[in-house]
Amino acid sequence: MTPVPLTLPPRLAQRLPPEQASRLIGVGNANLLAELLLGFIASRACPANVLIETLDLVAQWARAGRVLVSGFHSPLEQQVLTSLLRRQGRAVKVLARGMRDYWPDSTEKNALDENRLLVLTAFPPTIARTTRATALERNRLVLQLASERYIPHIAPGSRLRNWRSIWMTHEPYIT
Repeated sequence: MTPVPLTLPPRLAQRLPPEQASRLIGVGNANLLAELLLGFIASRACPANVLIETLDLVAQWARAGRVLVSGFHSPLEQQVLTSLLRRQGRAVKVLARGMRDYWPDSTEKNALDENRLLVLTAFPPTIARTTRATALERNRLVLQLASERYIPHIAPGSRLRNWRSIWMTHEPYIT
């Protein structure tokens, strides 16, 4: 799997600093970026009721043809990606590290083969591990790419609480 440089549609290109947009590389269906993307971010820890309510929404999103964009890193985000892809849904996965060591699991591999998934990053291959700093930068990119946002839970003390201004930069977020 060889990543290629990505060209953003004009409406997305205006949301990102040019130097960041020029660093984007990915594998999979780059045409997904032309869709209206539903940004999905959740804290690492969330109550069980939030998990159940969110997974119920995944079926609706898949049926409606929504394309989710997320890092799909927290436990809830991972479960959403698995559920979405098993339902033949579409997604854009944003890595918080370089692509050199990215190896898709079988569910992601199938979605890549079926053009239902794009995996992208703005990090060079030398960034091999996700850190707090790269995760925050990745989440910022997710929010910049999203036309709408669904943020089901923000844990007390989470750094996501400081991002309300980013959530509101484009269209409103969904809660």
